[in-house]
Amino acid sequence: MVMTLQKGIIREGYDIGFAEGKMLGKTEGIAEGETRGELKARINDTLDILRNRFGNVPQYLVEALHERTDTIAMRSLIITAATCKTLDEFESEL
Repeated sequence: MVMTLQKGIIREGYDIGFAEGKMLGKTEGIAEGETRGELKARINDTLDILRNRFGNVPQYLVEALHERTDTIAMRSLIITAATCKTLDEFESEL
């Protein structure tokens, strides 16, 4: 009887821990997805600004932007895209 009770308590603890871990994983997954989405939006905004100001953007610059992983740095690059005088000036900030 005691052994069955202990197994039940252990199983209940496992189930609770598993459910909490699963919820945490979903929450972290959502946060990671939001970060990726924000980064992608900033990259696309930067490219839109560059294309609007300078026309065609060379593929190597497009690829370099898509390699970025820092959303804070991308915020700075959006400002650079809006204020630089040339694509070369923008590239020097990458």
